[in-house]
Amino acid sequence: MTRTFLNRILFLIALLAGSTAVMQGAETATSILDRASAKIRNDKSIAATYTISADGHLQSGTLTIAGDRFILTSPQISSWYDGKTQWTYSTQTGEVNITEPTPEELQQVNPFAIINSFRKLYKASLLKSPATEKKIKLTASNPKSDIKSVVLTLNASTLYPTAIELTMSNRRTVTIHVTSTKSGGTLPVSDFRFNSKKYPGVPVVDLR
Repeated sequence: MTRTFLNRILFLIALLAGSTAVMQGAETATSILDRASAKIRNDKSIAATYTISADGHLQSGTLTIAGDRFILTSPQISSWYDGKTQWTYSTQTGEVNITEPTPEELQQVNPFAIINSFRKLYKASLLKSPATEKKIKLTASNPKSDIKSVVLTLNASTLYPTAIELTMSNRRTVTIHVTSTKSGGTLPVSDFRFNSKKYPGVPVVDLR
């Protein structure tokens, strides 16, 4: 092997290494969230378990999503959303409320909605994080927003959220830890609507 040939090989290796570094350096909060959003939307359904910590209280539950639709189940509240209408059953009141929530209201129930709506509602910046995570700060574009900022932590491999910390306009902090996430098959739209047959005698209040 001649010295000239060896120098060319070393030059190519250095060039490739430099290109890789540039590509990695070009990764932005927006590009990461775009990939995460695409992955969530391409999954036929996702089942997740979570815990929410707020005001010293801890609440656990399960969340099933398919596109914009979701089902949330917890000891205190069960909620169904079909992409437009939301039904929420409270064990405390013993009734079901029907609403048409805003995108911001949905984020407080479905943490995955933050990823899908970040371009419309937030400015994103990348935070330092270990190699196993992608940590992103979202700052509300609207100064009157109830959610002022979000620190979103994604699994670097799956791009599923593992933690979401919401800072509200009243400085209240809500922390959501997603303890498990699993993709699943296609679910019928009817699954994401309240089934009155399963709740006989429960009053339904239409707040739309």
